[in-house]
Amino acid sequence: MDKKLSAIVFATTCLGLSATANASEIMFGFVGGSYSSQGYEIASMIDSLDGVNVTTRFLNSEAYDDFDSFDQLWVYDLSSQADKNTYQMANYQGIADWYNNRSAQNLIADGRILSSSSSYTNRGNRGAEDLWIQNYAQQLDAFGGGLVLGTDHNVYNSGINEINKLIGIAGFSGNYYSSPYQAVVDPLSPFYVGSLDECDLSSSEQCINDNSSTGFAPSGLQENGQFLTPVAYHGTVSNAYDKVAVSSSIGSVTFGTQVPEPASLALLGLGLAGVGLRRKKQRLAHKNG
Repeated sequence: MDKKLSAIVFATTCLGLSATANASEIMFGFVGGSYSSQGYEIASMIDSLDGVNVTTRFLNSEAYDDFDSFDQLWVYDLSSQADKNTYQMANYQGIADWYNNRSAQNLIADGRILSSSSSYTNRGNRGAEDLWIQNYAQQLDAFGGGLVLGTDHNVYNSGINEINKLIGIAGFSGNYYSSPYQAVVDPLSPFYVGSLDECDLSSSEQCINDNSSTGFAPSGLQENGQFLTPVAYHGTVSNAYDKVAVSSSIGSVTFGTQVPEPASLALLGLGLAGVGLRRKKQRLAHKNG
């Protein structure tokens, strides 16, 4: 069952990152569970952006075959139930096929996504959490789309880790109410946003809150050949890969992975489009000649 959060909005800017001429189509998929209201809240954060259209679906109630119509797929798995029914397994495979066949294989693995909802952010700057989630969508849009996998501690990992296996990355893990309850944000990551909370133990670092519980995302070199760098982590840079809260294939200067500027990508895209148009004209000229 589809639920449109809003009509398509043709608009421009995303926090100064890059303009988009057409709406970015995003599917936000739920995997049942007790936290659907929090999922809808997170989906609404994304849908409030200009130039974004979000479609929400329950992946446990119907199998879909139109994943190719979306620029981004978000999977929000906060189900502790047996979440591998026929519909879900078909959708997990469809999501994996969509991702594996893409040229832009951008991935964000968020092991504490529930903490981004206001119900579980009991302290700090609520607006900063909105910006944090919105920046996922904006950065993926700037880099050609991609996949967001969001879950929490290990009670909820069963279903979403099926997708992880199908795309060749390690699974989510984590312990219920393990501490610390904040994750340090890498200021040199493309996903960094200002106005985050000061970390409890350090006024020189900024954190996102883990008031629900702590989950760990996969990081480092993966089976599929991708390298996932920490975006937020518990502790220090030296142990970031052991206690990563959020990781991404869109790298970070902190961890030695340079990220091309969106403007450079846009120029590259225009260049490739020009090459394609020129080749098309040449084929037409040859055919008509």
